Amino acid sequence: MEPTYISAFPGIGTTRMFVGNDGNIYEASGGSRAWRNNNPGNLEYGKFTRDNGAIGTDGRFAIFPDITTGFNAMTELLSTNSYQTLTVEGAINRYAPSTENNVENYLKSIERQTGFTRSTPMNQLSKDNLLKLAQAMAKHEGNMIGKKRFVSKHEKYVWVTVGDDKVRPEHEILDGEIRTWYDTPHPGEEYGCRCHAESVD
Repeated sequence: MEPTYISAFPGIGTTRMFVGNDGNIYEASGGSRAWRNNNPGNLEYGKFTRDNGAIGTDGRFAIFPDITTGFNAMTELLSTNSYQTLTVEGAINRYAPSTENNVENYLKSIERQTGFTRSTPMNQLSKDNLLKLAQAMAKHEGNMIGKKRFVSKHEKYVWVTVGDDKVRPEHEILDGEIRTWYDTPHPGEEYGCRCHAESVD
């Protein structure tokens, strides 16, 4: 049975490290960024995501303890006034602006998956239907599954800073140090920390 994750932080490269309530650390690798973060909506880290269960950040996006919490946060976002006053089309345009997405293809995908028309007012969708919309959006975004593994207490990494004058003094002294994942703190764990982990040669 998978443990409950209580905190999370970036690992080496694109991996994510999760601290379980059993005291062990687990690594998520492969798949999509949304899957590794348990964040199907790719919601950015901040007060909203913290209030809705985020346990860490990858530097930009929130990391949630599980996919259910991630979907709940996405549904809560779609329940806010900034979305509830829109139609489905307006909501998709707000969520996935045309500067970054092919909105017409996005809308066709949502209509095909959910049966909701683009003119449907968001405030007419129930919580269950908002979840259905969120799941369709996540599928369109491409939530690909990777793999999780237990991290041994003997696995090591190298702490690396960016090397400028904005590095926190307590992190500067860790630069180049070989550590285990069970040592605290971790690079990138504290909000705004730009340090990262590299493999031990």
